[in-house]
Amino acid sequence: MNQINRVLVFSDNRDTKSIYQSYANMTDSTIFFKDKNKLSLQTLMEQTYDLYIIEIMQPVMSEIEFVDQVYAIVKPHPIVVISSYFYDTKDIVFGEKVHDFILKPFDLDKLLDACKSKDEPAAEHIQEFEQVVAKKVDKVLYESKKLSVLLEISKSLNSITDFDELLHTIIVLAADALNAERATLFLLDRKKKQLWSRSGIGIEKQEIRIPMDTGIAGEVVLSGVAQIIDDPYANPKFNRDVDIKTGFKTRNMLCLPMHNIEGTTLGVFQILNKKDSNFSNEDLQFLGAMAVNTGIAIENAMLHDEMKKQLQEVKQSYDELYIAQKQILKEARFVTFSEVGGYIEHIMKESTVISENLKELKKQYAFDVQIKKTVEKVQESFISFTTKITAFLDEKKSEYYK
Repeated sequence: MNQINRVLVFSDNRDTKSIYQSYANMTDSTIFFKDKNKLSLQTLMEQTYDLYIIEIMQPVMSEIEFVDQVYAIVKPHPIVVISSYFYDTKDIVFGEKVHDFILKPFDLDKLLDACKSKDEPAAEHIQEFEQVVAKKVDKVLYESKKLSVLLEISKSLNSITDFDELLHTIIVLAADALNAERATLFLLDRKKKQLWSRSGIGIEKQEIRIPMDTGIAGEVVLSGVAQIIDDPYANPKFNRDVDIKTGFKTRNMLCLPMHNIEGTTLGVFQILNKKDSNFSNEDLQFLGAMAVNTGIAIENAMLHDEMKKQLQEVKQSYDELYIAQKQILKEARFVTFSEVGGYIEHIMKESTVISENLKELKKQYAFDVQIKKTVEKVQESFISFTTKITAFLDEKKSEYYK
C-alpha cells in the first residue's frame, strides 16, 4: 500500500469516530466520512482516495453488496472492512476484494496494523483475479453469501435474551435482508386465540392483537402455508383498515409461518413492499431458513422472560414475607416489652412503700448525722433509679409506636 493521505470511511457509527481521528493524527492523513447510500457511491467516481474503510453494522446481504459496489468503482485501491459479522466466512463473502478485515471490537492499534503498507497487486494479477471473480459470480457463490448472512443472523439473535429487543431485531433484519419497506412478526396466543405483535417497522410501537383467523396472516397461521401476494387489494382476505389508518399503501406481501424446533406454529412473518420488485420464491426460501433460527431464539427468549417473571414473583413474595415477618417480630417484641414494662411499673408502684419508710427513718433519726446522710444517699440513688427506668420505658414506647 502506498502512502495514505486521504481516507474515506463509510460508517454510521459515531462511537468509532474518535479512533479514525486518532489514526489521522498519527499518520498525518485526512479522514472523510460518508453514509452508505447510492449518492455516496456516485461521488466515488468524482473523487479518489488512498484507502477505503467500510463498517458493516448488520448481518444482511445489502452490506455485502455495498462492499461489492465500492470495490467495482475504486479497484485496485485498498478496502478495509470492520465488523462483528462475516469474519468466519470472509474469504467466501469478500474474497480478495478487501485488503484486510478487522473484527470488532477494534481500536487504534488494530487499525494501524490493518493499514500497514503492502505491495499493491500487479496489473496482471488484477486482471487474472477479475476473470476468476467473474466466473464465480454465479448461483453457488450467491448462495454461499446468503448462508453466511443466515449464520450471522443466527448468532446475533441467539445472543439476545431481552424479549422486546429480540422482536425488534428480528423484524429489522428480516426487512433489511429482503429489501422491504415494512415488516411485522405476529406471535400466536393459543389460549386467547389471537395473533399479537409488540413491534414492527413503519408502525408505532404498541401491542397489536387480532383474532387468529383474521386476514392473510391468520390464514397463513391456520393453514401453515406461506403466501406471496403481488396484489393484496385483490385478495378478499386482505385487511385494508391498517393501510387506511396509516396512509401506507401495500403493494406486495410475503407471509410465512414460523415454527419451533418441534414443528409447532409460533406465529407468522409479514413482510411488505419489496423495494425493487415483487417477492420471489428465493425470498420465500431465505425467509423460511431465517424463520427456523428465529423460532428457536424466540422460544429461548420467551423461556428466559417467563423465568425472569417467576423470579420477580418469588422476590416480591419474599419481600412481602420479610415485611410481614418483621412486623410480626416487632409486634411480638412490643407485647413482650409491654409485659416487662407493666411488671416494672408494678414494682415501682410498690416501691413507694420503700420511699415512705425512708422518709420515716429520716425523721426518727433526724439528730443522728451519720444515719441521716446514709438515708439521704439511699433516697438519691432510689430517685435516680426510678427516673432512669421511667425515661427508658417512655423512649421504648415511642420507638414501637412509630
